[in-house]
Amino acid sequence: KALEICHQYGVLLIVDEVQTGLGRTGRMFACDSAGITPDIMTVAKALGGGIMPIGACLSTEQVYTEDFALKHSSTFAANTLACRVGLRVLELLTRDDRQLIKDVERKGQYLLSRLSEIQKKYSRVIKEVRGRGLMIGMELGVTPDNLPHSMLGIIAEQEFLSPIVSSYLLNVEHLRVAPTLNGASVVRLEPPLIISDEQCRMAIDSIERMAARLSSGNTASFLAHLVGKELPAIPLPVKEPIITPPIQPAQEGEERFAFLIHPLYLRNYREFEDSLGIFSAQEIKNLFDRVNDIIEPFVVAKTRITSKTGKQAYGEFICVSRTSEELMNMPKEQAFKELSSAVNLAKQRGAKIVGLGAYTSVVTKGGRDLRNLGVAITTGNSYTVAAAVEATLEAANRLGVPICDTVAAIVGATGAIGRATALLMAERVNSLVLIGNPNNEEHSRRRLQKLIAEIYQFLNRKGLQSGGAICDFVRNHPQVPDPEAPLEQYQEFAALVVKESPLIYTVDLENYLPTADVVVTATSQVNSLITPEMLKFGAVVCDVARPADVSMEVKDARPDVLVIDGGVIAVPSGADLGWNFGFEKGLAYACMSETMMLALEGLYEHYSLGVDINVEVIELFKNLAKKHGFKLAGFRSFDKPLSEETWNDVLRARAEGQKQEAVNVS
Repeated sequence: KALEICHQYGVLLIVDEVQTGLGRTGRMFACDSAGITPDIMTVAKALGGGIMPIGACLSTEQVYTEDFALKHSSTFAANTLACRVGLRVLELLTRDDRQLIKDVERKGQYLLSRLSEIQKKYSRVIKEVRGRGLMIGMELGVTPDNLPHSMLGIIAEQEFLSPIVSSYLLNVEHLRVAPTLNGASVVRLEPPLIISDEQCRMAIDSIERMAARLSSGNTASFLAHLVGKELPAIPLPVKEPIITPPIQPAQEGEERFAFLIHPLYLRNYREFEDSLGIFSAQEIKNLFDRVNDIIEPFVVAKTRITSKTGKQAYGEFICVSRTSEELMNMPKEQAFKELSSAVNLAKQRGAKIVGLGAYTSVVTKGGRDLRNLGVAITTGNSYTVAAAVEATLEAANRLGVPICDTVAAIVGATGAIGRATALLMAERVNSLVLIGNPNNEEHSRRRLQKLIAEIYQFLNRKGLQSGGAICDFVRNHPQVPDPEAPLEQYQEFAALVVKESPLIYTVDLENYLPTADVVVTATSQVNSLITPEMLKFGAVVCDVARPADVSMEVKDARPDVLVIDGGVIAVPSGADLGWNFGFEKGLAYACMSETMMLALEGLYEHYSLGVDINVEVIELFKNLAKKHGFKLAGFRSFDKPLSEETWNDVLRARAEGQKQEAVNVS
């Protein structure tokens, strides 16, 4: 029909047989199957028998012209050896009544028949098999929905599953296939025309083993060869796959949010999927070093939060496949580009506010770099502060620590969370040690001095009639500025009273942290910095940082010290967040919870950006938490629920230590 239409309007029909010609489809030329003779045909590749580069442009006598002959040229023209090879190829294809081409058709029918059987057996991962002769395409059908708990679904969505499958078949099964250039989910099977029947059977067996691994959803099976890891046994295929019903967004008008996450450490990559647990940290690094530059941000989980008011909000968690260390060490421009891509993905998918998790906030200046992307941004730091202070005070109270008599230390006091925590803790404690970053000592000292002035100003304006010694100091000092005086006057006051002040600032963590009864730590360090010998006997420590600031060594070496995780919240209705965030169903980080609350309220504005978190905004989120049903998730320590037994162990160790101290004194 196409030929008829072309000739009707005086148009030449050109057929490209570079890949399909010379027996590949079980015919000399693919157009033979349609029973047509085109005006012009191009051939190459196979014409050289796989050893010589040669191409040809063929035409009918009716359309051939001397003008075309004069202008037509070829890079490899006048190559006598190549032409002799081309003639020999044509001879082999046409001899014995084209027996070689007939064999291609027969073998192709066998492969298509067997591949169709495999497709039916593994229909959720192989969508379709199609082709002619020995030119066959196998279309993969993997999606995040039919392999919901496998990285393979995400790899397929990112459009590089077919290269992974091709790599697996080559390196593990020793079967050479290739992905198509314009079909991200199609694998090409184009064996040599002289492939034997036995080799066809071997190829089918290899593809069936591959399909079994693919259907199991075991990502490690497909990636192990990339790092030289011995493959695990093929898991039993699931005959009737259990597919978690996807959470669908409600009708137009539903409140929407998104939250950016990333693996904190190399080991967190294993949380993407259980099968990745077979890899060591170095193998994980080698593996993701290969692919991270091509992995775009992706949706890793979906959830729906139902407030105790009945209001609902739909949310998606978007993963940036970078560790904390990678984000901190990469050029700022690259970090901005990758995180902007994640925010834009959230926006395109309908999010009206985007929360920033872990280092996605740190490397964007507390979210300020992402303000102009056309969607509201929050770091979640305001509610994180509220939750951290509440958890710290509750823990101290349960252990019988009189908070108004304590020395408290804020590690990372110049950061957003540390600064706001210092303002709130200053109302309650006897003395406050503000600890900054020693890596930039002069800058840290200037910011700490400013923070002390801000604390004085905050307490004086609040007009507290009760509280700890810091409140008494501000209330009773004769030289304290007027409540409405500018910050500069409070800075002058702070410099004047530095030697008598209950507020201490330093960058010397090792010497000042051991003085603190209560510690809140919230730095952006990649590695832990608080070790057992740094902590005072019986100290209460709230670790808000992610990655954690407190070393795991403290857990075993200091039974008298209580370390609690800051910022873990029980969400209303026990909603499943759809992903393993390291805690039980129904729990979320406070920064996530702040994002959820803003969506439930329909408050689609920037919140908690930069360092200067507003205390009034912290109060707003405390009220929103009560309204919607967000609350502290009990106490947790080192990512585990704090059991009653652990509480008793801490109390026992503290009592024994106090008893021994009394003996030593006497």
